Amino acid sequence: MTTLTRVEGILLRGGFHTGVIRGLEGGYKSVGLARKYYGMLRRELGYSGPAPLLTSGASQQKLSKNALPSYGLMLLPERGIMADTFADVRKVFGLFGGYNLCPLASKGCAAACLSRSGQSGMKPAQRAQAVRTAYLLSDPYYAGLLIGDEIRRALKRHGRINLRLNTTSDIRWELFPGLVEALRNAGVVLYDYTAWSPDERKVPDGYTLTYSAKESSHTSDEYLTGILSGGGNISMPFAVNRGESLPKSWNGFPVIDGDQHDERWRDPAGVVVGLRAKGHEWKKDNSAGFIRQP
Repeated sequence: MTTLTRVEGILLRGGFHTGVIRGLEGGYKSVGLARKYYGMLRRELGYSGPAPLLTSGASQQKLSKNALPSYGLMLLPERGIMADTFADVRKVFGLFGGYNLCPLASKGCAAACLSRSGQSGMKPAQRAQAVRTAYLLSDPYYAGLLIGDEIRRALKRHGRINLRLNTTSDIRWELFPGLVEALRNAGVVLYDYTAWSPDERKVPDGYTLTYSAKESSHTSDEYLTGILSGGGNISMPFAVNRGESLPKSWNGFPVIDGDQHDERWRDPAGVVVGLRAKGHEWKKDNSAGFIRQP
């Protein structure tokens, strides 16, 4: 039996998946009520009103390279919502206790996280992520309803879209009954990166996962080659600057350029998705070896 994390338990019991599925169906007056309530809480924090919960690929560098229109749910990773900076956000949304959205995060991946690089690492963006995270945790059903409605509107506009629900988190969405199936049937291509092992993620059709390579103390070469030999893919960050070539192979397995696009469902099986290390935090201390040398 799978043991849920606290965050997964909160979202599951709160009916996040039910909200998303109903939002996909459309025609619910409660969508308007959810948006009004979210806007009211945001105004208490100085915002003008409600805002989309999903981030469009047009405003996110990695997602903008995709062939299909792409959307992502950008939350505060790991224990970010617990920072003193966001005490007022937690108070407004009535959050108590501890929350960790990336329970398997290592020191290295936390330092190199997408959430801390580029515009996402700036204070206004971090605060926006905190507000989205707080709403999701405080009212999973209504947050799901809004997300489902946003997906429905995007599908109506584009016909088919990419979606990363874990753009900056690591929640096992396949544990939510009917969620992956409903998204797939609606025309959503769902994919994510994850630090969970293949044994801990029984992923249904329609959801593509790329497993993350971390420091050798977290993910040994034996563990990673086992995933690759079984036809799974791993992502691996290298100390390579923009414009420079990634290595051709790692431990005998081909390395593809993961910076060309983010549509991991297009990748062949059994490859290393090479990424150029982003941001600057990891440069302060890479002694554990999260960022690999080419």
